[in-house]
Amino acid sequence: MLSTKLKKILFKLSNLYFPFNHLSPERLQEIVNHVRIIELQQDEILQIRCGSSQDYLYLLEGSMDVVCQGNIMSIANPDETQRRPVQLHPNKSCSVIAREDCVIGHANRDILDTIIAWDYIGREPRPSVRHIDIIRNTLMFRRLPMQYIENAFSRMKRQTLCRGATIQDNRCDAYYLIISGSAEAQRFNPQTQQYQGIATLGAGDIFGDEIMVACKNEADIITMLEDTEVLVLGKKDYEELLGRPQVRAVHPQVAKTMLDNGYRLLDVRFAEEYAENRLAGARLIPLHELNQRIGELNNKQPYIVYCHSGPRSAIATLILNEHRIEALALEGGIRDWPFEIEYPSIKPGIVATAKKFH
Repeated sequence: MLSTKLKKILFKLSNLYFPFNHLSPERLQEIVNHVRIIELQQDEILQIRCGSSQDYLYLLEGSMDVVCQGNIMSIANPDETQRRPVQLHPNKSCSVIAREDCVIGHANRDILDTIIAWDYIGREPRPSVRHIDIIRNTLMFRRLPMQYIENAFSRMKRQTLCRGATIQDNRCDAYYLIISGSAEAQRFNPQTQQYQGIATLGAGDIFGDEIMVACKNEADIITMLEDTEVLVLGKKDYEELLGRPQVRAVHPQVAKTMLDNGYRLLDVRFAEEYAENRLAGARLIPLHELNQRIGELNNKQPYIVYCHSGPRSAIATLILNEHRIEALALEGGIRDWPFEIEYPSIKPGIVATAKKFH
């Protein structure tokens, strides 16, 4: 159970702070699981070890100093990190010093990148997308490349299986995902000449074509314990999606050569990220605007597409390819770009000032 104070902090974060203010209510529910909310008392020091993703740090209440490699960044007001969160140095340890009682938020940017990509998929106007939170965590969907998830949604059919209905699990030619109701996986017992239950299945479980998520033992039949709503994806549809070639990705070193030979850069991040940093010469069309603005691109021009770490650019590259525009996704996004990066306005992250800590 969340405390009242934590609920207020999360409400503020989701409404005022980038990139959470771009997310749908459904994705905002994931904030509590993916953002560390930390309270510090005045003069308390917190050590943060940043991974490779150039994590974001937010000031939600109070004021703080952020110190890394002897340099200090002073944040006097939470407003300063609403549109421009502090960008931590990758693979470095930083210290947060509370100048007064304060509350901070720490977010992994790679995780945020994935959530933003799922948020794009979840906004598609298909009935099955309403069940994205159940579907995305299933073993079946985790095997699919993210860029093909939308196609899977479009092929899924909703069906009601009445109480008592049975499906022969190892002989059917489709995958069934339970979205409401319950069923029982059963195996035939030759001694009793009856079917015996071996597992109960509920929302989020899959059965069909020898896939059994709820238990390791293969079932003979699945019997509905009540009227059960399922989403059905044909085996042939799934195998076709799984067998499709991955979106073509290009290593940064190769991409650099391609850019020198006529390819153009397309940035599909949010405008706030583009203002923070970008690759030289990149054109900005955020992923959520790409379908509507596809006509702005030259269909005879090849593109290298990038986001922060890769999930959004994979989806965008597929969209361009479907419109017969040659495009490749940049491996690792701007996060792993080893060459020069532009910082258009202010210097990002932690910058040197007159203050030094010795």
